[in-house]
Amino acid sequence: MARLRTLNELSHLRDTEYGQPYPRHGLALLWWFADECVEIDGNNRMMATQRCDPEHKDFGFHPFHNREGILPDSDLPYYEVGNLHHPGNMSHLVTKNYDPDVRESNADRIVVSVDSDWDGKRFVRIYVTHHLGRGRFDKNSTYRISQGLIRKIKSMEWSDFIGEVKI
Repeated sequence: MARLRTLNELSHLRDTEYGQPYPRHGLALLWWFADECVEIDGNNRMMATQRCDPEHKDFGFHPFHNREGILPDSDLPYYEVGNLHHPGNMSHLVTKNYDPDVRESNADRIVVSVDSDWDGKRFVRIYVTHHLGRGRFDKNSTYRISQGLIRKIKSMEWSDFIGEVKI
């Protein structure tokens, strides 16, 4: 597996064209995920919020098996979210442009590695990727999202975020 690029800045995210062009939903998915699912705790760890537990399949989370080897091997489980065929109670912001007849309107995913212990579920790594269909993913459109970028996204309103990253 090739080394994945880590996105540390909003400009890095914009340059990847992840979630673009319309009707792709990746930018809304990433903003929603950072806002709803991630909490930075006092030990500077990215924790899953109580309302967003990948192991309980909240918001359509389900195991990601990394069959194509697009992510590093890990002893921790991977979970995927963003499949609009099974969105759970995902925000309307993410689902509003979904058209089941347009494959690209359901092309974006977030994959997380999760460490569960006595004090909660920690997101060890967060990735964004492009789903090609039929269980295939584009390794050239798969990126790690840094904690710093998650922190930056969390600090922004949706309109400011989309204004910064949309091309």
